Amino acid sequence: MEQKGIGLFVNRKKDKELEITRKLIDCILKYGMTPLLPKPIAQDLGFSEGYTEEDMMNRSSFLFSLGGDGTLLNVARTSYSHDVPVLGINLGTVGFLAEVEINEIEKAIERLACGKYKTEERMVLKASVVRGDYAVFNSIAINDVVVNRDGLSRIIRLRIFVDDQFIDSFPGDGVIVSTPSGSTAYNLSAGGPIVQPDMEMMITTPICPHILYSRSFITSPDRKLRITINGDYTDSAIVTMDGQEGFRIAAGDEILITRANKKIRIVSFDDINFFDVLRAKIHQPTMKINT
Repeated sequence: MEQKGIGLFVNRKKDKELEITRKLIDCILKYGMTPLLPKPIAQDLGFSEGYTEEDMMNRSSFLFSLGGDGTLLNVARTSYSHDVPVLGINLGTVGFLAEVEINEIEKAIERLACGKYKTEERMVLKASVVRGDYAVFNSIAINDVVVNRDGLSRIIRLRIFVDDQFIDSFPGDGVIVSTPSGSTAYNLSAGGPIVQPDMEMMITTPICPHILYSRSFITSPDRKLRITINGDYTDSAIVTMDGQEGFRIAAGDEILITRANKKIRIVSFDDINFFDVLRAKIHQPTMKINT
């Protein structure tokens, strides 16, 4: 039987001495699988063979992310077109996406080797910036698309349309358009609703709105959101994708947001319950998750 290749992506700021990476490699080898390392990591660990990012995507049955949710988002965004499932090992703080803790590494590897896992499909957003008659920026977001004022800019007034029907004008710092996976990220901090990550919808939440009645609203994933900047806005603004990719926008630009054609796949285990994680990591941060 062909060995499963496991591509390892490591946040060196979270594992400076690569101690956890070494432990993970030992576990992968113990259960008869093959670790695939980026060239810089392989060199630092004394491995004779390292791989380019593209080679790792093509050779891997699974991708492991060692870091926080930001690291996992980076790996998942990179792997989007390759359709390789991602498992997150949490070296950060909250870790909603990276759900395996350090002390659970061997247990997770054993289950993976025995086929005792599941892959959850997560909705992805596609966003475009249209300037005049041309799309000048296109990208995807796994957590959220954020349109907001930049730096010391004054209040920005955004007009939002759903399928070309005007919803409202939102003065404030900006808006977040979130997937269910991203509902526990920036959306939550801005007062938006928490949604189970396997659902499909778009959640729009104003950021520090300068009106009394402004609230989040939810739309079907089959709708098209269009966000425009008020024509007299002269300061700088920016659209960001998962907090990892940004593009400067100006008055007259349109931001179009729809459901992407593909989804990402996250490796999960049957005994990990979303609401247990929610209580443990937000409501009661010292609480242990029962597994």
